[in-house]
Amino acid sequence: MEAPLAQQDESSPDLTSPAVIPANGVPVEAVPDQKHHLPSTHQRFLEWMQCFCVVTFDLELGQSLEVVCPSQVVITEQDRTNICYLAFPDSNSGCLGDTQFHFRCHLDLAGNAVDRKATLVHYNAHCAPSLQTDSGMCYGYVYFRQVKDKNVRRGYFQKSVVLISKYPFLNVFREVLRLVATEFFDNGQKALEYACKEIDSWSSPKIGVPLSLPLFGRNLCVTIPSLLDGALPGASYPSNLFTLPSSLNIPITSIHDLDFTKSFQGFVTHLHVFWELVLCNEPVAVIAPSPTLCSEFVQCLVWIVWPLKYNADYRPFFTIHDPDFRDYTTKTQAAPRIILGVTNPFFVKTLQHWPHIVRVGDSAAAADPKSSPKPKHPQKLTNTVDFKQGLYSEYKSYLSKDSALVKRLIKGVQAKRPVEAQSSLIKKYFFELTQSFMIPLERYVSTLMPLLRDIAPFKAPPTLREFDFEEFLSTIEVAGPQLTSGTKGDWEGLYTAFLRSENFSHWFAMKRMEINGKLKLIHLEALADADFAIWAGGKSEVELVDVVLKTASRVQSVRGDGTAVSSEILSKLRRSIDVLLEKLPSDLRSVLKNSNQIF
Repeated sequence: MEAPLAQQDESSPDLTSPAVIPANGVPVEAVPDQKHHLPSTHQRFLEWMQCFCVVTFDLELGQSLEVVCPSQVVITEQDRTNICYLAFPDSNSGCLGDTQFHFRCHLDLAGNAVDRKATLVHYNAHCAPSLQTDSGMCYGYVYFRQVKDKNVRRGYFQKSVVLISKYPFLNVFREVLRLVATEFFDNGQKALEYACKEIDSWSSPKIGVPLSLPLFGRNLCVTIPSLLDGALPGASYPSNLFTLPSSLNIPITSIHDLDFTKSFQGFVTHLHVFWELVLCNEPVAVIAPSPTLCSEFVQCLVWIVWPLKYNADYRPFFTIHDPDFRDYTTKTQAAPRIILGVTNPFFVKTLQHWPHIVRVGDSAAAADPKSSPKPKHPQKLTNTVDFKQGLYSEYKSYLSKDSALVKRLIKGVQAKRPVEAQSSLIKKYFFELTQSFMIPLERYVSTLMPLLRDIAPFKAPPTLREFDFEEFLSTIEVAGPQLTSGTKGDWEGLYTAFLRSENFSHWFAMKRMEINGKLKLIHLEALADADFAIWAGGKSEVELVDVVLKTASRVQSVRGDGTAVSSEILSKLRRSIDVLLEKLPSDLRSVLKNSNQIF
């Protein structure tokens, strides 16, 4: 544990001063007063996270939210209640000492920040797909402490520090929370206020750029993966960071990576089933003994289809107090196509109608990978928490299990291969399998693009054709995943299930938006190279004005997609518009020039 923040008295340094020497003896870099003092909007802080919350347990009132920092952040009553219940373990597993886990839920925090829509749109367009943010959803990172305290009724001190953010930067925010929470438990609320000031001095979340994020005398060294990065890339850091004592640097080689081996031990023979269930957005409930095991298992499921974005709802940790509880557990309709992580034994009975249930055992008593039990019918679940670890499902896989992978993983356990190597083996295998699955889809989408000769400058920009399911499926036999993957099975059946999923709908919507954006830019380039003088011959005033306005509108449309229009293209278009304006009456020409519609 890091040395605590210096207690403030007359002889100790002021935490709001430009230069601070915390109790660990590490000087914090001096920051000019105007930057070190938090502005009312906390703009830089809000680029990374929404707030810190402190939730305590009161014997009479139950969980209560006692601190929100920055204090100006407004949280609705419904969200306060939701955060309070999600900040504490919802099981009888004990969780003595310090426990970290995370959750994901709907939070209405729109009124607290400057408009960040453009920032998030830019981030989503350039980051790795699986790290994109989702509208209305936030992540909560929890540091829960439960220790014996004879001064408290029932004899236990229970309190959580929660970090709320739009980003799934699991490893970054876990480390931030570890530093902040330990200081908070030693020094109280002033530690949170000091952390907010330091975070407000961080640079913006830049994609693909090594960042050094100072906090309590340490440097978090991180890199946010870009759209062009590989499966689970490590980060490289500026060499000057390593000129500092190594104890000051906390290198985070992956901002999101989790240990697949730890979560999936005892489920080695079911990994291919997990991949298909997640790929096709099947309803999956994960029941685990602790929020840590639960949240990590759900997150590993979501990322087993990396680099494809899992686009349905998923809850790494879910409680009976959640506003969506009734909708997700009702037996009057089919189970929702989401992934739900729970720990309360009550869910054993409540989720019995779900088609796919994973029971995760205690990590200390994980099953031998050689003896992974065969899937059982969900109806065989008992109403107690003692049912055995395993997969409870009647799902019939489309693809054959890769026996070679299973053997390699089992031999790795027997040979005591490092868990990092085991985890990398799983990730690499399913990354390549997902890529093999997506390549035929990418190839087919390329055939939906119009030909360059179909792009006419004075007509509307062409768009991508609609996706024809039957036409695509007819290509699988000769140009399917079997060209790049040795996995055997009913690929066409798997594609049929995938094409009905939210994962496909989102993937194709993003692909269509990307391609149509490029087509609009190509069309704009063709328009810039067109001879407006020849086209304008014999055209009426109405036709001339229409082209002037449409040209300006198309420039704005391309810019609205976040695409930069080169100065060369803009210059050509301005000259062409001037040619048309000269053919109009002076009064109409003046109106158009003075309007804001021409770029």
